[in-house]
Amino acid sequence: MTTSALPIDHSGLEMIPMVDCLNRLRSARMGRLAFFSDGYPMILPINHGMDGDSIVFRTAQGSKLAAAENEMPVAYEIDGTDVDRRAGWSVLVRGEARTVDNPGEVDRLNRLGVWPFADAVERTHWVRISTSEITGRKIVLRR
Repeated sequence: MTTSALPIDHSGLEMIPMVDCLNRLRSARMGRLAFFSDGYPMILPINHGMDGDSIVFRTAQGSKLAAAENEMPVAYEIDGTDVDRRAGWSVLVRGEARTVDNPGEVDRLNRLGVWPFADAVERTHWVRISTSEITGRKIVLRR
């Protein structure tokens, strides 16, 4: 049986330390944004960058921008899985989405090198997820 040096949560998953969660967020380029749109939950893939402990991304007019303009609560998740080995991990961020309107801040974010994978429409608006909670879990293999 494998033992873990990290705390285990109520469901038997290893809790990823905050510093490792932030490192995973910094190294990941894509995840899923969860928010409410027209009263229904919505989950969409986005690519992101990190600005300090905040997640930032570009978007166009639409539901993600509307959520940010209304400073709605959101969740953002990145993960990695190996189905064959029954292994995986997940980092979840909870916070509020806000548009970035300050020209100096927009200029600085433009230099982060965050460009959308889907480029059929220009994404000229920046959104910041101000984090209120970051948690991570990893499947612990038991043999």
